Amino acid sequence: MGLLGRIDVLALLGAVVALFLGPASGPWWTVTGATTSKVLSVQISPFYLQADATGISATTFFSVPLGTFTSLLLILSLIALGASSFHPRTWWGKLATYFSLCSMTELYLSFLLMYHGALTMLLGAYDIVPPYLGTSHLGANIVGLDLNSYLNPLVTANFGVPFYLGFVSIGLIATSLIVNGIVEKRKMSAQRGVAAIFTTDPQS
Repeated sequence: MGLLGRIDVLALLGAVVALFLGPASGPWWTVTGATTSKVLSVQISPFYLQADATGISATTFFSVPLGTFTSLLLILSLIALGASSFHPRTWWGKLATYFSLCSMTELYLSFLLMYHGALTMLLGAYDIVPPYLGTSHLGANIVGLDLNSYLNPLVTANFGVPFYLGFVSIGLIATSLIVNGIVEKRKMSAQRGVAAIFTTDPQS
């Protein structure tokens, strides 16, 4: 119990979950042909944008620097969160936790920018926007990767496991801040207590 009292378990769990959010974890969102992968394939994460489709570029001009910056920020947040979880009562512990929370939130901002870049490319090339989630037809005549023509092809869009794990990590970190805040307030209230008790002499 003494060791557990010195460790911020929630923050440590948040760091462990965040370990599975790196570039090697796979795409956060994909869209591909439902019946054949030769139509097109787009993979997006906060760290990269990879589009395999005829008539569009494989990535955008900002995806590489943005992905590099996001990867570096994730590494720093993991270090800060891991250190703060073992030193939660230090002056820099809460600061490191807030930094980690902001860094985890930036993952989704980077993801949205990558997603918007992919939609812009598809809209400019085919004048269509793929489904956000699920399976539907694209109202266009698309030349596939095999150079065959596909009229109104059926495509499927899905979110990957890392997309949901990010929310779990953010929830654990935010809960850690809330719990630590409540504990600190209770300790401060207990320390205040009654400073002194003054009594009068009944014989005076």
